[in-house]
Amino acid sequence: MSKVHKFVITNPDICIACNACMKACVKHAYIRGKLSKARLDVLSLESGKMPNQCRQCDDAPCANVCPTGALRIDNACVELCEEICIGCKLCTIACPYGAIHVDAECPPSVRDEWESNLEAGCVSGLKSIAIKCDLCAGIETGPACVGVCPTGALVMIDPVLEECKFGKKIKGDMAPFLKAVVPNANIENIPAPEVKKPKEPKPAPAPETSESTKEEA
Repeated sequence: MSKVHKFVITNPDICIACNACMKACVKHAYIRGKLSKARLDVLSLESGKMPNQCRQCDDAPCANVCPTGALRIDNACVELCEEICIGCKLCTIACPYGAIHVDAECPPSVRDEWESNLEAGCVSGLKSIAIKCDLCAGIETGPACVGVCPTGALVMIDPVLEECKFGKKIKGDMAPFLKAVVPNANIENIPAPEVKKPKEPKPAPAPETSESTKEEA
């Protein structure tokens, strides 16, 4: 069965693990009124470097175990409603990619109490909720991580429409990677990789004229 949900994935061959995607993720989460935490985690392993984030599974095991319906399949992806998440962590156990974690953000009203009770593990007013990639829902330009990647390693794939959203600069051939990820999709809007212009050789320095040569002349 072919995949139907749209998702963001990274080509590890051209990822440089610069963390620009994580910074953009936090910034745009704040702009959208979400918890100011990164929805992806950049991993540097022996097998390669790439951000790990929600793959928007078609069967969504995280949504199947969510007791409140905070995780649900809608708009061709797995959505998360932060307002009704209770932070039970069942989704973190069910996720096959380890792409969901539970985190919290301290509001100013309880910051003093939070700082004085760090070891307690429980502070009034501090609610832990699930954190996962939501494809930057609410932003017309799409996922912020895709647009900010300096090598174009991140791409958002819509396997049903057979379209992709790429970054501004693509510094590698994405065709073989996309064929491996979505073999049944005929994606045609793949941009050509940016070719780095070779540096022009510096002109050779002029030969120095010795003092003896000047005198003879």
